[in-house]
Amino acid sequence: MKRRVVVTGCGALTAAGNTLDGLWQALLSGRTLVGKVTNFACPELDSLSGAELVVPESYDLPASINGDAFRARCCHIALAAARQALVHANLPVQPEGGWGEGAGLVLGTTMGEERQVGDLSERWTKQGADSVDGGFLGRADNHKLAAGIAAALGLGGPVWLNATACSSGNTALAWAFDFVADGTADLMLAGGADTFTRALFCGFARMSALSKSVCKPFDKNRDGVSFGEGAGILVLEELAHARRRGARILAEVVGYGLSNDAYHVTAPEPNGAGFVRAIEQALATTGASPDTIGYVCAHGTGTQYNDQGEVRALKTVFGERAITIPTSSIKSAIGHTNGAAAAIGAIACVLALLHQTVPPTANLAEPDPEFGMDFVMNAGRPVELSACLNMSAGFGGANACLLLARAP
Repeated sequence: MKRRVVVTGCGALTAAGNTLDGLWQALLSGRTLVGKVTNFACPELDSLSGAELVVPESYDLPASINGDAFRARCCHIALAAARQALVHANLPVQPEGGWGEGAGLVLGTTMGEERQVGDLSERWTKQGADSVDGGFLGRADNHKLAAGIAAALGLGGPVWLNATACSSGNTALAWAFDFVADGTADLMLAGGADTFTRALFCGFARMSALSKSVCKPFDKNRDGVSFGEGAGILVLEELAHARRRGARILAEVVGYGLSNDAYHVTAPEPNGAGFVRAIEQALATTGASPDTIGYVCAHGTGTQYNDQGEVRALKTVFGERAITIPTSSIKSAIGHTNGAAAAIGAIACVLALLHQTVPPTANLAEPDPEFGMDFVMNAGRPVELSACLNMSAGFGGANACLLLARAP
C-alpha cells in the first residue's frame, strides 16, 4: 500500500527575493519583476530583459566539502533554497552525523551550470589551457548540482539529477513522491534550479520566441517568453513521519501524471493531447475527480502555441467547467525559470491552498477571445480550494502534471 506524502517545507529564491513571503506578496500583487538584466551579459544580443535574482551570501560548508563548487551560481541558489526549505520544515539543516539513508534529493534543471561551461570554454579559447584550473569540472558538472548538495546537507538516501527541460521541477517532485510513497525514503528534498545562460537567450532569440516587451500569457497580443532565474525546493515527507515529529503539514501531494508528445523538438502538440494524457493520468492514479480541482497553475509561457495547446488540453479534460476554473501563470511575474519553474509553481499551489487565495496572471490586458477562460486578471483572489493542478511542459514534448491537496 502506498504511503501518503505531504509537504512540510518550501524554499524559493526568485526575482521577488529570497523569502516565501516575498514571493507570495509579489505574485498576489499582479506586478511583473521582468526588467533590464544587469548581472549577466550576452554580447550576441543588443539588450536583455528578464527577472534576475540577488544571490545571497555564501553559506558555511563542512570542511570536507569543496566550497569552490558552490560558488557556481546555479548550485549556490539550489543549496540556498534547500536550506531554506529545511528551516521552513523545522528540520536541522545538517543533523549531527548527517541524515543517513532515510533522506534524499531529486533536483531538476534545464541548463544546469552551462554558464560555468561557457565561461570556462571562452577563457580556454582566448587565454589558453593554462588559464583554466584543474578544479573546473567540480564547478561545471551538472550532477554536482544534486550530488554536491546532498553531500553538503548529509543526505544519504536516493540522489538524482533530472533534466526534462521546463518540466524538470515537476518531474523531480514526481520521482521524489514515489521514493517516499514506496518506502525508499521517509523524507525527500525535491525541486529545481536554473540561471541565465547565453545559450538560453541566444537559442530563444533565434527561434523568435523571446518577448519584445514582457511575457503576457493568454493575452491576444502575447509575443513570447521572458526568462527568470530561480530555485524552488520542497520537503516531501511521509505523513506518519511528519506527524510523529509534530511537523506543520502545508499540503499533500496526491499524485502526478507524465507523458510525452513525441511530436516536435520544440513545438507542443497543437491539440494538447500530450497534456491531456498527463492530466488524466494524474487524476486516474489518485482517484481524484476533475470536479475537485479548484485552481490550475498553468505552464503559461506566453508563446502562441504553448498557450493555445494548454487551453485546448484543459477544455478537453474539464469540459465546460474549464472556463470557470481559476487558471493563472506566474511566469509573467517572475519570469520563466526553466528547470525551477514547475517547482516554484508547486510552491505557489501550496501557498494558494494555505491561504485559500490564487495568484493572478500578470501583464494580461486583453485575454485571447478564442480561450474564454478565467485567467485571474489584475490581483490575487480568495477562492475556496481543496486541490490544485500544477502544469508543466518542456522541449521534446515532456509533460508533467502534479496534483496537490489541502493538508490532511
